[in-house]
Amino acid sequence: MWKCVVLLGLTGNFVGGDRNVMIDFQRASWLDDQDFKGMIDYSFGGSRCCNIFVEGVTDGVNALFHQFIKLYGHDYTVNKINRKCNAYFLLAEESTSLISAVEKVPTTIALTEILIIFNAEIEKNSLLFNASIYENANVNLVSRTGRWSLSEMFLLPRVFKKVSSNSDMKHNKGIVDLEGRELQVATFYVPPLSYLSTSENRTVNGIEGEFFSSNDTMEWDGVEVKLFMIIAKQLNFTWMIRKPNGGYRYGRAMNSTWHGGMIGQLFRKEVDLAFGGIWFMYDPFRYVNLSVPWYQVSIHFLVPRPHPIINFWALTRPITLEVWIAVAVTIAMQSLNVWFKAWINPKVPSRFKSFSNTLTELIGRLVGSWAPRKTVGLRVQLQLWHFAGLLIVTAYSSSLAARLTTPDYEQRIDTADQFLKANLTWGREGPIPKFDDYFEEQYREKMRERFQSENSPDERQSKIEQGNYAIVGKIIRSIFFPENDIHSSDLHNYRVMKEGFGKYYVCFATQPWLVLSIDR
Repeated sequence: MWKCVVLLGLTGNFVGGDRNVMIDFQRASWLDDQDFKGMIDYSFGGSRCCNIFVEGVTDGVNALFHQFIKLYGHDYTVNKINRKCNAYFLLAEESTSLISAVEKVPTTIALTEILIIFNAEIEKNSLLFNASIYENANVNLVSRTGRWSLSEMFLLPRVFKKVSSNSDMKHNKGIVDLEGRELQVATFYVPPLSYLSTSENRTVNGIEGEFFSSNDTMEWDGVEVKLFMIIAKQLNFTWMIRKPNGGYRYGRAMNSTWHGGMIGQLFRKEVDLAFGGIWFMYDPFRYVNLSVPWYQVSIHFLVPRPHPIINFWALTRPITLEVWIAVAVTIAMQSLNVWFKAWINPKVPSRFKSFSNTLTELIGRLVGSWAPRKTVGLRVQLQLWHFAGLLIVTAYSSSLAARLTTPDYEQRIDTADQFLKANLTWGREGPIPKFDDYFEEQYREKMRERFQSENSPDERQSKIEQGNYAIVGKIIRSIFFPENDIHSSDLHNYRVMKEGFGKYYVCFATQPWLVLSIDR
């Protein structure tokens, strides 16, 4: 009997111990698989790779880590960053460890998605709730006491909101509603993209600037201005538009920063959006976010039309050089032949004994302007000579008449090599262009030497009147637009080069939180 009692006791202890083991395991994995899967799906939105930062070796951390690996089901890296992945999973039991992990994440990139699992209870004043450390990233925070989602990056101020379901953790990646937020925008007068020109000085957010304030509807025109208006309507925001500063239109990269221009204003977060012929290139892309390009433009020049060739020696062009040489040699040989016959044949007129007279008469007969009758001893030879001259003169006259009807012109300037050979100068008002962007390496230095900065339209007008000057601009939809204003009368003697110097894509430049909506 006592054996049965002992057996029942052991069985009870074993069952009780097993139940305790199960309870410990569930405390380690306090997230349900289905619930955890929903968090992952809503946080990472279709991501196919993930960067994992995990700190701690406790049973709870290990269980959550392996649970995430099982549920995620895609490629991942642990405690190192794969720049191709925008998803970041942070797991720890200490808030300091999680904050250290956040510092390693590229939070300035708007595509960054972060899911934080804090395997402990979180205090209301925890530094993890400091939205500023996450910058432009989308963040979801989960702890044993609840779950929170950081508000959208395009609404200020950003705050953590406690959510009750996984679907509330999903961040908006489509066309967003900025709820009437006022954006700071930069552009300048750059036809046909923007015709804004009238401005006034103001101070906004402690920064002085020239803001466009015209009531003239003609100024609120331009391809990119119209695009901007459509974007503003779709995203529901208001705006203040200013000119670029720093003496540049776009600015220049300087070491690890960007100096001046619209790109500099974006880099310093003085403006939220910039447009006006911004090229989709590597330099600005390193410092600010660029939208998907909307069009391709090409750098072209207006060059002088070829002029008719005015030259005395143009009279020789109806006949080729080889024919002229053959005629000269034939005249010389014929003159020697007649002169020699005059000395050995007494019937030949004595005037042919002078070589100069012989040469002069044969040339006269050849062109049909002289035909003396006394040709004893040379009659057949001179008649044939006269007939040959008639053929040559007729051919020359016909060709000359045709050339006078359609005169020869100088060679057209249609390629970069022809541009350089013609030794044309060019220039523009405003800052000196960045020649590395405008021209290929083989033409860069020579085009730099031919550039002449301009201070006024009158200076440009004078260069056009003097000639040997090219007008720089861009072609959009087969229409040429000069970089600076010129008179329509100046175009009469100009034409567009057939080949351009380069093609570039035009885009908008934005703050990181706005680029996804602009692209949509």
